[in-house]
Amino acid sequence: MRHLNRRPDAAQCRAVAGPVATLLALIAAACWPATAHTEGAPEAYKTESGPYSVQVIDNHVLPSEADQRSLRARIVFPEGEGSFPLVVFSHGFACYRESYSGLTDHWASHGYVVVQPEHPDCPTSPVRLRPQDATGLHYIRISDVERVLDALFAPGEEIPGLTGNIDYGRKVMAGHSFGGMIAQIIWGLPLKDPEGSGNVSYALDFDAAIIMSGPGPMPQMADGAFTQLRGPMMVSGGTRDTRNAGDGVIYPWEWRLQAYEHSPPGNKYSVVLEEGDHYLGGLICRDDRGGPQNRGGAPDIEGQTILAGVSTAFLDAWLNDDAAARGFLEELDRHAGITGGRARFARK
Repeated sequence: MRHLNRRPDAAQCRAVAGPVATLLALIAAACWPATAHTEGAPEAYKTESGPYSVQVIDNHVLPSEADQRSLRARIVFPEGEGSFPLVVFSHGFACYRESYSGLTDHWASHGYVVVQPEHPDCPTSPVRLRPQDATGLHYIRISDVERVLDALFAPGEEIPGLTGNIDYGRKVMAGHSFGGMIAQIIWGLPLKDPEGSGNVSYALDFDAAIIMSGPGPMPQMADGAFTQLRGPMMVSGGTRDTRNAGDGVIYPWEWRLQAYEHSPPGNKYSVVLEEGDHYLGGLICRDDRGGPQNRGGAPDIEGQTILAGVSTAFLDAWLNDDAAARGFLEELDRHAGITGGRARFARK
């Protein structure tokens, strides 16, 4: 692993978030140091908003069976006809779906359909999480992802402006924090069988996974679970992104990179933000979770821009087989200078 550590003063690069498309373009120009124009010099990858206008359905109600709870999803998609790949995004625990718009809407502007199910722990969910269900929340969330796929494939399920424009054969599972754990499980991380001594896989048919600030080892995970994450995967975290679940145990930020560290080599990428916290200063998950009291700082637009660009390269590489994106990722560990050292990049 090659991590470069030079860290610039980012104070002038952080400000309160505004409209996503304009914001990312401005920050990309202002905060990412310009690279001297020489033959072969690396450049930041698609940090600006893409060519598509973005359509948003805030609360699409998915079809349900009589014994299922009502499930809503935020759906973001490019305007126009096409065959657009799919990203299913699982939010963090007790987080708002729309708080991830700086990333999800950026992906949509570059030609991706993003579906964000509203898990029962979301503060806006009309069906609240019952205390007795809390210990099995990961199973509920896995079911929510399955229901998203079932609904999008369901005959007669019409979504104006979107139906007929999704390529179901190209899809990525993504998530943040607890949603990152769900993405790991969907991508192949096995769990202990609660009814026996074996292990159980809940893997679904995705092409790659994006894990943002996901967890390290958890009691529900099978022994050596991360070794089963064999396919393309991007894992991100930050040096202030510690684990503190309120039980008095605090793990260092490296705990959140263990999906990368312990998975088999091959098409794996990590992004570590210097001074990056779990909430990007309140830009993702919930705006009341940033600030020093949560080991964070000012809204980290610079960090969000870096993640938006690298994750778009990952999507382009593994869903569109884009040669430029593949080339960018193949040299990812050499690109820290693009961010002035704000990010450490690694690949294996």
